[in-house]
Amino acid sequence: MNIFLRKTEDRSKPNRRDFMVRSTCASLGLTSVVNTIAQLRLVGSAAASGASDYKALVCFFLNGGNDGNNLLIPSETSSARTDYDTGRGVLSIPDTSFDFTPSGSQAYFGQSGQISSRIIPQNPQEAYNPTSRTAGYTAGKFALHPMAYPIAQMFEAGDLAFVSNVGTLVGTQNVTRANFNTLPTAAKPPQLFSHSDQQVQWQSSLPDQPFSRGWGGKIADLLGAAHGPGDLSLSVSLAGVNSFQVASSEPAYFMNSSGSVSPLSGFGTAYADALRSTAMQPHYGSPSNVPSGKYSPLTPLGSGADPLINTNYRHTSAGWRLRAIEQIMAMQHAALFDTEYLDSSTNARVTEGLVGNALGVTATATGSTLDSHFTNWFPTGLFNPQLPDIANQMRVVARMIAGRSALSNTRQIFFVQLGGWDTHTSQTQGNNAQGHQGLVNQMSRAVRAFKDAMTAIGMWNNVLVFSASDFNRTFTPNKSDTTGGSDHGWGGHAWVAGGSVRGRRIFGKFPNLTVNGGIDCTGNRGRWIPNVATDQFYAPIAKWFGCTDEQISTVLPNLTRFQADLSPATLASLNMDFINFA
Repeated sequence: MNIFLRKTEDRSKPNRRDFMVRSTCASLGLTSVVNTIAQLRLVGSAAASGASDYKALVCFFLNGGNDGNNLLIPSETSSARTDYDTGRGVLSIPDTSFDFTPSGSQAYFGQSGQISSRIIPQNPQEAYNPTSRTAGYTAGKFALHPMAYPIAQMFEAGDLAFVSNVGTLVGTQNVTRANFNTLPTAAKPPQLFSHSDQQVQWQSSLPDQPFSRGWGGKIADLLGAAHGPGDLSLSVSLAGVNSFQVASSEPAYFMNSSGSVSPLSGFGTAYADALRSTAMQPHYGSPSNVPSGKYSPLTPLGSGADPLINTNYRHTSAGWRLRAIEQIMAMQHAALFDTEYLDSSTNARVTEGLVGNALGVTATATGSTLDSHFTNWFPTGLFNPQLPDIANQMRVVARMIAGRSALSNTRQIFFVQLGGWDTHTSQTQGNNAQGHQGLVNQMSRAVRAFKDAMTAIGMWNNVLVFSASDFNRTFTPNKSDTTGGSDHGWGGHAWVAGGSVRGRRIFGKFPNLTVNGGIDCTGNRGRWIPNVATDQFYAPIAKWFGCTDEQISTVLPNLTRFQADLSPATLASLNMDFINFA
């Protein structure tokens, strides 16, 4: 996807704009701005101007297929724990590992003494067998991966919940172990164990249709007019192109995880050498109707020793040069070619100022900084660099939400991604920075740091973060020694976090861990047939974000194949009422 994409334009063939985007800015010395800042127009979609209606949705994608079997784990004594130890083999995490005394950089921040990743769900019966309301199989005893203790703390505090055994399903026919091999191909997700195919299906929730848009992109298309200024997308990706945010009228804009902004060079820090008030942004419309907080480059000169006294430009060489550039940007042209010539650099300059202001809001209500929550959870010596990329992605998302008053949209959809989950070999490395253990460590700390940052600025109730991945992994290992890993599976566990989440609960239905039987779809590897379709997982999230039931039928057209509606009674009967819509 091209970062200069206009909503209504076919960019499949080279055109004059492609040429001008590259040549105009070069002629003005704006190359770095366009290459970096034009992407950052996206931040106009980042937040509301302090509106209480603001909501941010964050898709936390685990690229490669997370082994959910080693994220949400039966603990202590139960039939499920017995099946876990028997089937997992070399991948099994001993029950004694869930309680440990932290040391050094591995410690739970701010806490000494023994800690635990054990969790106590408030709805043990409903989570494991909604029909009989019994918890006999699991005994209601669970733990998270030992390195997931940061989000285990969130679970216990009611800020995070799990949805068990989610996966892609077509829904035209019920899939069972008995009929898996004889069902028509159209009744099962195509290319079921393929990374690329399952990523697209997870991010579109339409396994039986050719891909056209992601479900996040559909939401952006539907809500863009009501919750945005019109020409800026609701979608922001911190992790490049993805299927989730592909849209028709609201294409995603991209930025990297550094959170840096490249202003025009030669005008001092934040234009301090050229502008009298660096907090004000240029307005390229009519000089007779300049909005508050902006200045017009077309304001006429005054007289006397300082002809720029009535403008926002300083009477310096930098001030005169910036005024000349911005006057060119503000000029009206009869020819569309001339107008398009300046369009890219003009948009880049406007957004660069907005982004700079938004990302500059780093203080929290308590006087600390947003960044401190991330350095707290990623102490020196844990990872190298200290803040891995996923932590930086979440840090930039936090900063953009904190700086929402500088921006405009009341809805924002973010996409972040942590790769490396394709753990075919050496999955259980003992190093807390490597293997599946290291990935869980990064994920959990990044989510917890984000939660702490949002709480500090009073926005935790306005955000919702959810996990997604290609698929689960096989329950059985592919080797019996320490080099063993797991292969491509199907249904797995997802988590969802936010102030509106009914936390400390496990939703859906925890799978029967019987290998070569039960819901093991075929063979003896432990590939669980999902109990919950991705449509069912996404629908309450879309409703929380502001989609009506009619809009959800557009976003997730297959939903009614799995459930009649999104009424409280239906969600409760399916044990899928994981959001408090009140």
